[in-house]
Amino acid sequence: MTRIQRKPKLVLVHGIFNTGSVMTWMRKQFESQGFECFTPTLKPFDGRYGVEYAAKSLKSQIEHEYGENQNIVIIGFSMGGIVARYYLQNLDGYARTSHLFTISSPHAGSYMAYLPYPSKAMKQLRPDSELLQSLDESADRLNGLKLYSYRTSIDCTIVPSTSSHWELAENKKFFVALHLSMVFSSQLTNEILARLNE
Repeated sequence: MTRIQRKPKLVLVHGIFNTGSVMTWMRKQFESQGFECFTPTLKPFDGRYGVEYAAKSLKSQIEHEYGENQNIVIIGFSMGGIVARYYLQNLDGYARTSHLFTISSPHAGSYMAYLPYPSKAMKQLRPDSELLQSLDESADRLNGLKLYSYRTSIDCTIVPSTSSHWELAENKKFFVALHLSMVFSSQLTNEILARLNE
């Protein structure tokens, strides 16, 4: 008798100044292929209390939606990828997660985060910030997870765009115009689907 392999639950995490609704188009693409998806909104959406606070919110919402033991895959856009890393590395999220896909996430920081805006997360997303350094130092907690980082070179939000290159991950660059357009790219969603179906 052939064993039916269940599809993983997908958690799509938005970036700063967005809500879960920005992931709606991508969510529909995955749902059309039989995946169950959850698109939480991290409040406050501007990250004013920091990545740590947002990650605790993410953990709470995942547990409310899927319980404490359901295996998941996380797809994090922009700051959402960094929030996901904090959740995985510091809040034990790694124990229930098989894949992490980050999309235009500032793993090495972004100079745009120096814009004068009263948000703790903005400061944490600057190059060489204490938070980004601590995530790099504890990255061994991601051992065993399948890690992917996707970026576009035409990105005016992640500056330089190469900051989305993540040494621990399988990296791929897409020809997509502008940062936000990445979550509306059929090429990108097809790439993720291919990886999930391997």
